[in-house]
Amino acid sequence: MHLQTMQRRFTLSCVAIACLCQPMAAQAKTWFEVEVFVFERPAQSTSEQWNEQPAKALNSQAVDLISPMITTDITGVSLGLSGCNSNDWLNDNHDCNDPLTNKTQKSHPSVVPVSIAAPTEQVAYLGEPPVLLAESQAQFSDMIASIKKERGITPLIHMTWQQDMKTRRLATPVRIFGGKDFSDEYTFHGEPVINHEQDNISAGLTDFSSYGDLFTTRSQSQPVWELDGTINIYLDHYLYIEQRLNLRRESEKQVDLATNTNYGSPVDTVNSQPQAHKMVPFLQSIALNQNRRVRSSEVHYFDHPQLGVVMQIRKMAQPTTAKPIDLGLQTQPQAQGQPVTSTPL
Repeated sequence: MHLQTMQRRFTLSCVAIACLCQPMAAQAKTWFEVEVFVFERPAQSTSEQWNEQPAKALNSQAVDLISPMITTDITGVSLGLSGCNSNDWLNDNHDCNDPLTNKTQKSHPSVVPVSIAAPTEQVAYLGEPPVLLAESQAQFSDMIASIKKERGITPLIHMTWQQDMKTRRLATPVRIFGGKDFSDEYTFHGEPVINHEQDNISAGLTDFSSYGDLFTTRSQSQPVWELDGTINIYLDHYLYIEQRLNLRRESEKQVDLATNTNYGSPVDTVNSQPQAHKMVPFLQSIALNQNRRVRSSEVHYFDHPQLGVVMQIRKMAQPTTAKPIDLGLQTQPQAQGQPVTSTPL
């Protein structure tokens, strides 16, 4: 009897250990490969009315895989073009705006390239943030070629990355942006950028150089992208894709001149008649907000009257090592090992 009790306890212990090990093993396989292609659809006559609310602020914690691929550090160029001379520095005259007194200056293109990819094939490491992959590691080339054949399609962004999926509470979204930069014409919230110089020329102040910086064209340091937002993928027994994207399109809106004096006088300068409202340029923000449960390896299409989003979350070989420590030694480049590739179901 005593022997049977021991055997029963041993069997139960083995079952308990097996149950504990199974979710741990399943939880360990949390790295997935993500590929996304976003395109703009041709404007269609639709009864749906888009609101005139400005775009909401972006998640400041989002991972930005695109900016490192398209921005250029121009601090050195700025140092060669302008700056304080020796007398200015000796006299503590920093009004010359020497770049050494400012933050690092960066330049970005006026239009984001459609294909965003790492220059070489990449490998994911344990404990690391999402990693952008090379074009050779993507799989949508045939699909994209087919979509481009449709009339009126405008590709905006195509990229592939690998990331460790976490719960919604711990997940960090990935920043997605593309298309044209509107910052020379509109603010982030869609209001037109006011050109004070042009306003004063229209008012007859053709020579205002003596006023210094009083009359200058307003400039912005941050781009206002045509497509902007985040994609958050998290794991809660199933995979979920949560999209918060905005497509900006030039439009017009009506403003109340009695309460908003930024758009001129409430008197019609042509007819000399009072006017309560005025149509003004406005950068409309069309939102695509969706949260969908998905299955890995399936290609998913998110439908929208103005946007199309094609995504796939693929199973992949799991990272097994931590990223090597960069000691800053000048050595010959060596292969990082075989790139992590997708594995079939």
